Amino acid sequence: MFPRLLHIYGPLWIQSYGVMIAIGFLVFLFLTLQHPLRKKLIGKEEYLNTLFLGLASGIIGGRLLFIFTDTEAFSDNWMQVFYPWVGGFVVLGSIIGILIIIPFYLRWRGVPILPLLDLAALYAPLLQAIARIGCFLAGCCYGAPAPGIWWSVTFTNPHCDAPTHIALHPTQLYMSLASFCIFLIMRYVGRRLLPTPGLAAFLFLILENISRFVVDFWRGDRHPIITSLWHDTITVSQFQYLSLAGLVLAVVGFIVIRTKRRS
Repeated sequence: MFPRLLHIYGPLWIQSYGVMIAIGFLVFLFLTLQHPLRKKLIGKEEYLNTLFLGLASGIIGGRLLFIFTDTEAFSDNWMQVFYPWVGGFVVLGSIIGILIIIPFYLRWRGVPILPLLDLAALYAPLLQAIARIGCFLAGCCYGAPAPGIWWSVTFTNPHCDAPTHIALHPTQLYMSLASFCIFLIMRYVGRRLLPTPGLAAFLFLILENISRFVVDFWRGDRHPIITSLWHDTITVSQFQYLSLAGLVLAVVGFIVIRTKRRS
């Protein structure tokens, strides 16, 4: 594929992954900025500050989770953890980073937390769907070998993160499609939950964790921690356990809020 688009200087390149994230972010910014709920909850300038703080939190959180879960990538030189062009990010870490930092900031600024998270949940899947195209172009988050499958993909660019000249599952496209489907669900189902703050956000987290857990069965860059589940037919990675934990917490949160509404 095309992980590098334009050379800047030395090791610095404009990466296709970064470009797709930027496009996704701009689409997210435009859609949420125009939404009536945003105009009701928070001013434009304050919202932009919140959004860029969320972007920074997502980048840092995604980078930290990648570092903690793939220490081997930096075993030769630990200083490379500070080089954004070495290694990558984990979307789950980005979500965790945002969920940790943004509520504290909104509380400090006196902005309702759950309604604004609901608004973000409506369009976050679309941002992810676009960003995952960047994963595909960069060859990161690659799939397991898929010989004989007509929709498999073979990377040949030596700068890609994926193994070259091997037919692989296009898990990046699986995740992109899953995120787009979640976007459609949030658009037609999630927005109906907006009158009850928090339900749309927890619905998004439920769907996100389910999709990540399922697609990870076909990931080729995961290190399984259980290799003999169900007669050696299924392996489970540490990320899938994180997804299961996130799913449980999201379901509990959804039930608690819905129960409070009925009472």
